Amino acid sequence: MLLLVAVLALQATAAIPNNYYNSALGKNDQELMSSLHKIVRGHYMIYYSKLWEKFKTTDCNGNIIIDRYSNSQFTYSENQCGQYSGIGQCYNREHSVPNSWWGAAQDTMYSDLYHMYPVDGWVNAERGNYPFGDCANGSPRGTGKLGTCTHSGYSGTVFEVADEYKGDFARTYFYMVVRYMDRVGSWTQDKGSVVFTNSSYKHLTPWAISQLLEWHRNDPVSTLESNRNEAVYGIQHNRNPFIDHPELAEYLWGNMTGNAWTGSSTNTPVISSPSNGSTINVGTNTGDGVSKAITVKGVYLTKAVTVSVTGTGFSVTPTTLTAAAVNAGTTITVTYNGTAANATGRLSISSSEVSSNVTLTATYNTGGSGGTETIETWEGISTYQSYTTTFIQGHAFKWNTSDVGIWSGDANANGTQSCRFGKTAASYIEMAEDVTDGASKISFYAAKWGSDATPTLQVLYSTNGGSTWTAVGTCTPNGTWQQYIFNLNVTGNVRFKINQTAGSRLNIDDIAITSNVVPEPDPTISISAIDLIEAEQGGGSSIVRATVTSENNNENITLEVDGNFQISLNKTVWSTTLQLDPSGEVFYVRLANTATAGEYEGTVEAKTSRVSAYADVEGIVNEKPVMLGDVNMDGEVSIGDVTTLVDYMLSGDIIQFDAVAADVNQDETISIGDVTALIDMLLNPSAAAVLKQWDAMPTMGGILIENPVGEFIEIYNLDGDCIATVTGEGAVELAAGIYVVATDDMSRKVVVK
Repeated sequence: MLLLVAVLALQATAAIPNNYYNSALGKNDQELMSSLHKIVRGHYMIYYSKLWEKFKTTDCNGNIIIDRYSNSQFTYSENQCGQYSGIGQCYNREHSVPNSWWGAAQDTMYSDLYHMYPVDGWVNAERGNYPFGDCANGSPRGTGKLGTCTHSGYSGTVFEVADEYKGDFARTYFYMVVRYMDRVGSWTQDKGSVVFTNSSYKHLTPWAISQLLEWHRNDPVSTLESNRNEAVYGIQHNRNPFIDHPELAEYLWGNMTGNAWTGSSTNTPVISSPSNGSTINVGTNTGDGVSKAITVKGVYLTKAVTVSVTGTGFSVTPTTLTAAAVNAGTTITVTYNGTAANATGRLSISSSEVSSNVTLTATYNTGGSGGTETIETWEGISTYQSYTTTFIQGHAFKWNTSDVGIWSGDANANGTQSCRFGKTAASYIEMAEDVTDGASKISFYAAKWGSDATPTLQVLYSTNGGSTWTAVGTCTPNGTWQQYIFNLNVTGNVRFKINQTAGSRLNIDDIAITSNVVPEPDPTISISAIDLIEAEQGGGSSIVRATVTSENNNENITLEVDGNFQISLNKTVWSTTLQLDPSGEVFYVRLANTATAGEYEGTVEAKTSRVSAYADVEGIVNEKPVMLGDVNMDGEVSIGDVTTLVDYMLSGDIIQFDAVAADVNQDETISIGDVTALIDMLLNPSAAAVLKQWDAMPTMGGILIENPVGEFIEIYNLDGDCIATVTGEGAVELAAGIYVVATDDMSRKVVVK
């Protein structure tokens, strides 16, 4: 097997497509799983009968099958299973997640290559429907073992694979949970309930999580596994995230749950939205300009970002965003006031630590017709670098083709890939699906291939699923790469065909179909900045006012707050969730609990089913000032405090007792000397014990000195430098840090934030 791995290591592996996982950046827990699910779902389904031939690409070393259950040497084209009575006779199509667990329905997962492996037929039958797991004392079955589970949490029969494949199968199961998160919770028939559950979004039982994470951690991704991931991606057009980013398992089930995923194992600042390299269509300017709200979201940013646009007619506001705003999620507005029929620009969001550059597109149409634009770019799909007649799943549409291919690296292309027609005058591409909102325009870029004869292209459309076609027009692309535009007015379902009627080879790219429906503007929501909320320990909280506003929204808005905060519409009824009118409302925020001194942070989120906005909220509960001598905490110094102090010294069991107030002589111990000092305080308010009352407390950006009798007070940094002195009461502004405030008799540490 080492030979197989070495040979496969020589195979070229493709990089993860640009921006493939960007929509999952900054997400955590259930939201992260949902984002990954949306990325890998909807893959190209393989028929079960076709798996034999696919194994040639995914699981062969030359013509020899790579078997993960035994060391048998199976020839790809000769040893497919029918009958068998022992090991080494044939190989089978193994559902590593047994199909009986979901009732064997032949749905997408029945032939999903990410959990389908060619394995020894006899060992496969021995494994049966048992879950994977450790069985230290199990009986050998090929390179695996079958026996009683020895991993804590389960004591039934399990099948243990060879160590070199344990991580492979663990990551297979992680993929299956994410890919089929909307149904995996019901895969509990037979022994499926041992592994899967619908009791939480994680969809794995505690035992299964522990077992699979152990396999995942102890057997890292190998070259063999990476190569298989690339091979399956070339067939199904989706990837296994846990092979590309093994750390994702920790973010969903392991020791990183609760943390936002950044795309790496370190907390690297990242702008997750908009994705770097993506394209955003601002819309159509029909005379008064068109604007689009764009969400800007990141994680772990520490520096403000600059927002700018280039391109005639484009503008953006605001032009700066704080790191806190981007981390929480905020919006910018890009406007197009130009008059170019098809305009492009660039949106840049950057600082010294992050950047995201986005292509902007917009159109101008004073007639007001036309809506959203969908573009077939041919990017991110498998190349077909030969002239074939086949079905192609493109970037935006499904196509039936004749005598065409998808090439990478051609000179005539927008991006890295384009469609190339063959030399015959019978080449065509035909949409295999409809767009549902009609079409007001179709456009594309085209040019002839090299010095070949100039081609003629005919554009046609169909409103009955391709049964009949209506001509829109023709064009004759020359050697200049340029855009051709055809206007029309078709409502309802429509599909297009581009047919070559004369000439030779050509390239065609960025086929754009503009719908015949002007879309409603996207709704936007914003929350005003929320002022700092303050309270005294054990006292009432201040109440601050804020506002939610929205545009183009017809849904009620849900307002939620987390952390030690509450929200209200009337300053009477307080909760953590409110329902607001679609247009937004004024609301109020306060600290929910002031019993414990300290600083508090939270987030207010306003959301509908389509859009959301965030605002940070901060609060501070200041320590209640200590009244020296108020031992029983009743708000005054009296003979009762002497009694309480004596009782404490005798029994040490007093409920209402303030140790700081009890240290009347401020020698940092509670002793009979404090009783004497307290009696002196009551008999003579001008006694020295009173003169020692001073305090130093942190404020926003400094230190507040309470010093009623004017002691000489010094403030030191941690390097021992005296940086300020105070005689009497006052406030000192300082940079954030730790300071020591001292008199001749005592000192206190103060933390400034």
